Amino acid sequence: MSTFDRIKELEKQRTRILKQILSIGLMLPGAYKEVYCKCGKPNCWCHKKGGHLFRRITWSENGRSRTKAIPEEDISWIKELTGNYREIQKKRRQIKELEGILKDLLGDHARDVIEKSRQLRD
Repeated sequence: MSTFDRIKELEKQRTRILKQILSIGLMLPGAYKEVYCKCGKPNCWCHKKGGHLFRRITWSENGRSRTKAIPEEDISWIKELTGNYREIQKKRRQIKELEGILKDLLGDHARDVIEKSRQLRD
């Protein structure tokens, strides 16, 4: 496969990934977690057992970790939106990798064209 064909193929991949990113309508940064916390009441059952179930989303904002409790009815929605965010981040990394390869291939292509131009001149 020629350098030109490889560049065209990588650009098609990049365009496909970009369309996938743009098709995601909603997202939230952060991670959904279920943890068990003890309430602190000495007579509560959680004092001897594992604790009360606490559903939360954790994210970073302005360099600080933030946490918010999630009501039962919002769990599936939060999972979907945080999953969308992780998917977009993954696809952004893929685009960055493709752009690095494209940059190298364009440099190779430029050298090839310069070499052909010089040969025609001589």
